[in-house]
Amino acid sequence: MYVLTQKANDLDSGVYAGVDEDGDQIVQFFVNKDDAITYTTLLEATGQSLYITETDNEHIDRMCAALGFAYNIVEPGEIIFPRVETMINDSTL
Repeated sequence: MYVLTQKANDLDSGVYAGVDEDGDQIVQFFVNKDDAITYTTLLEATGQSLYITETDNEHIDRMCAALGFAYNIVEPGEIIFPRVETMINDSTL
């Protein structure tokens, strides 16, 4: 799995979280690195500099539950776009 972080290969630096329709913060985990690259490129177009960090599947539940954040697993080939609110309001864990 891949996740977007503030520093390269450093989960402790902060994991990027988007915002859903209800205003809840959701961490996007990508099964395919190419999909993570595409999403990061969309965010970079707004001036946000993030890194793609690989993480074990076992960390997902534990990390998000401890911080009280929801998460989404983006399957290979699934296309997602950052919400405008996410691009304006930079949110990190």
